[in-house]
Amino acid sequence: SREGQDLRLHRTYGVGSRGEGGVGQKRAQQQQESRTLKTPTHELPSQASCSQDKDYPPFLLADKLLKGQTADSLLHLRKRQKTDAGPTEHVSPGGQPDPRGTRHTFLEQLISDLDEINEIPFFEVSLPRELALQIFQHLDMGDLCRCAQVSSSWRSLADDEVLWQNVGRGLGCDVSADNTEGLRCKDIVRKHIETDRMVTSNWKSRVGQIDYLECAIGGFLSAVNSCGTHIVAGFSEGIVRLWDVLADENTPSVLLESTQEQTVCNVGVNPTIAVASFGNGDVSIWSTEYGGTPLHHFSMDQGGPPHVCTCPGGTVVASASGSAVRVDSPDDMGVWHCRQNFSCDKKVTHLTVVQKGSLPTKALSDHQVVMATDYDVYLLRPDQSPEDRQRFHSMYGAVVECLDATAEQATVASTCFGVSLEDVFKVHCYCLNTGKQLTSLRGHHGQVTCMDLRNSPPNMLVTGARDKRVRVFDLRTPRPVLNQYAHPLGVSSVQMDDWKVVSGGQEGSLCVWDLRMQTRLWEMKPSKLHPIQYCHFRGPHLIAACYPTSTCSKQDLLDQHRHHADVKGRINVYDFSVDQTTHDVPDICKADYDEPEGYNYNINLAMPYDTL
Repeated sequence: SREGQDLRLHRTYGVGSRGEGGVGQKRAQQQQESRTLKTPTHELPSQASCSQDKDYPPFLLADKLLKGQTADSLLHLRKRQKTDAGPTEHVSPGGQPDPRGTRHTFLEQLISDLDEINEIPFFEVSLPRELALQIFQHLDMGDLCRCAQVSSSWRSLADDEVLWQNVGRGLGCDVSADNTEGLRCKDIVRKHIETDRMVTSNWKSRVGQIDYLECAIGGFLSAVNSCGTHIVAGFSEGIVRLWDVLADENTPSVLLESTQEQTVCNVGVNPTIAVASFGNGDVSIWSTEYGGTPLHHFSMDQGGPPHVCTCPGGTVVASASGSAVRVDSPDDMGVWHCRQNFSCDKKVTHLTVVQKGSLPTKALSDHQVVMATDYDVYLLRPDQSPEDRQRFHSMYGAVVECLDATAEQATVASTCFGVSLEDVFKVHCYCLNTGKQLTSLRGHHGQVTCMDLRNSPPNMLVTGARDKRVRVFDLRTPRPVLNQYAHPLGVSSVQMDDWKVVSGGQEGSLCVWDLRMQTRLWEMKPSKLHPIQYCHFRGPHLIAACYPTSTCSKQDLLDQHRHHADVKGRINVYDFSVDQTTHDVPDICKADYDEPEGYNYNINLAMPYDTL
């Protein structure tokens, strides 16, 4: 049109330069514009959509790939051609970019995909895949899932197996051991999270199944301990049995052979060994894999039944009888030896072994022994001399009632009369590296009978006392964050994780508390005769052992409660990963009472009464 011609001429005159060269250039541009305006649009010469199509017809590079040429050589050729050609833009006569200049052929798309596989675009910068993986290793699970939604190249990077192996280890999921179905690490982590949510829901709703562990020929149950999936129990007839909670019904328990006929006083277990002490001062150590005869046996008769303990990830066993303390461990050939054997000034009342790090180790330098006498608490390193043990707690008149420790911290509960009521029952927290006191926790109005630091979240501690209350402390503040009335006869055992607290009472009841809501979720009573002397949970399994105390008369129990099933004590194992309410129930009996149609009879088979 005339208006377009005037605009083009106006732009052309405004661009020219001064001098004769500029005037000649202006005239040449005016002639070119006039010829362009007079020529019809359909008669204009067409431009090639790709500068490479003339030299490389369609599918030529694809044929070269099929003939055996490598993709690197083709990519190098492609990049060189792009560099030589330079950035070009095809403009149509109307002033708009030619759509044919941006149209990608099959060949160009193929080369583009190959570029995307080998180079990761990061905001106009292409990084090697190895360097991009180093950046993505600092992202958590949520950020990896968000990055996977950016593009296909970022998704291939965010779904890398190494990244999701690290995420699985952080969640406590053994990706290498669980990959028996050929799944990707990301799918295994997803399955682990779904299972964990289902277990948490079953915990809150008390949905699961219960098993009872007993030994008919063992007499009265006298000691129980567990670690992971292993449960070890000692009986009054000198019998020691080992169970695995993951074994099926057809797998019997392992009988750990012993020649003793004395009562088993203390037991300990970890994934590799089991240890038990008897009333006559003997101590035996077995292998959890083979059982049978003991791997190691020794005697300590310096004053009363020995205290024995071990740590979850090592093979170091500490034992104490009276004032004598002994530490045993195997060498590189598997032969057990006594590493330390010394005596303290007073009788040892509490003993525990802690391990540095979370990986299993046999090195003595990676273990520490924390022991307490009447008023003092010591830290012993087995690879050092016993004279070099460190005393980090000493308070005359304050009797140590309870002790627990980790690799970095130790908590000591003491009772000291003659002071104000608030200072009688206190819990002191110490740093094992420096030996200095970190904080002092108050608020108890009775003797502290149990506490758990080793299994609690960081900077958290749960305690139970004879004042019938359960308290949860944040070690950074002196006052409890949870203080609930729990058991009418006192608390005998406690444990917590990041969202719940489980407590056992002297009256034989078991309570589960919600930390966030600070309310009781549910309560059950596994035994009507005995207190819950051991309580431990991990994942979907809850273990509660009810058996008579050492001061109780066994004959009187048999005379008065002979017809009770748990008169000799019993171990209750709860599995919250199995919904027993719908196990072996016909589908016709699983209809919900809220459904508008269907059969609703026998609904109590599909739902527990407390849910209704």
